Amino acid sequence: MRIAAITMVGALAVSTSAIAQGTDTSNVVRIAQYSTDKLTSELNLTPDQVPKVQKVNVASVDVMQKLIAKYGPDTSLAATKALARGMVTEIRANQTELKKILTPTQWTLHQQHKAERLAMTQTEFMASDLNLSRQQILDVQRINLAAANKLVPALDKPLGAAKPMPQALMEAAKPVMDERDAALQQVLTADQLKMAQLKRRALHELFVTEATASPNPSAAAAAPKPSKP
Repeated sequence: MRIAAITMVGALAVSTSAIAQGTDTSNVVRIAQYSTDKLTSELNLTPDQVPKVQKVNVASVDVMQKLIAKYGPDTSLAATKALARGMVTEIRANQTELKKILTPTQWTLHQQHKAERLAMTQTEFMASDLNLSRQQILDVQRINLAAANKLVPALDKPLGAAKPMPQALMEAAKPVMDERDAALQQVLTADQLKMAQLKRRALHELFVTEATASPNPSAAAAAPKPSKP
């Protein structure tokens, strides 16, 4: 809670029911299909690419849900940081695998749509963790995309510094994220919003890391590290 709002993840609710459904195969496939459909539309994937991309996305969602099941019930700072690190690692692994499937032109286009990628990643995570309904997924994606389109330029100035500081990035993003959080209150249930607060810090750090990472997965290590309490 000590770090200001900067996550596109928004309402992370680690409820007992969500965790219990975390390893449900049908749920994993449904969430992965959401990402695959978005990529198919945005990148004009070929019939040969679609099942390969879906396989990568299914594996990624499965890892994310296992992370949630492992660390979700533990609200300690150590657990929230472990969850954030695990998510960052998996997001980057997903991008590395996708790059092997996409053509150079598709990959370049994928990287140019940074706001869309950030919004999609966060919506996918929320869908996995909260077991969002189809309508909620559509509403949350709309809210996340609107915030991402404002967040990317908001981070341009602090990122232009010789040594970008995580705290400066957090402060630059706070107005955008506060507005996004208010919008999410109209979409998520009271229980979801309440439980979201338990993981807010870790997810803020997760998003600032992803928002400032190099578009080249192999250069991900250059991204600013989450600040220490």
